[in-house]
Amino acid sequence: MFDPVDFILLARQLSTAPPENSAITPTILSSARVRTAYGRAYYGLYLTVRREIARRHGLHHRKLNHGAVYTHLQSPRASKRVRRVGRELQRLYVLRQTADYELAPSHRWRVDLDNADLAATLAIRALALSRMVPKLDFSPVVSLFDPR
Repeated sequence: MFDPVDFILLARQLSTAPPENSAITPTILSSARVRTAYGRAYYGLYLTVRREIARRHGLHHRKLNHGAVYTHLQSPRASKRVRRVGRELQRLYVLRQTADYELAPSHRWRVDLDNADLAATLAIRALALSRMVPKLDFSPVVSLFDPR
């Protein structure tokens, strides 16, 4: 089975400078690689959370869609650590959406989309959070995903 943490590791690689003998220029690093890094960091963390909730609580992964996951994890019912994961997922989701769909983003977004250091920092943070996921208690918010 594929480990979604590999996406986060790839995000970290994408957001660091390529080897000197690489054909990839610094301009490419500041656009396509950084944009892709945001997406991989997001999906790595999202899929890790989704897998853990589905496995532990018997929910079908289709009930754990993007917006629901980051929204419900930020519920007041959730622990501080679970809410932190929800906030980070939402931040990465918005960055991924902007990176994937905005070819000419506003200046405010362009600054983040050209920031390889920020992408690397967020990949490191996503990796740390993904390692916390198996220890988190999602039970207080599970009913939000499948209200019966």
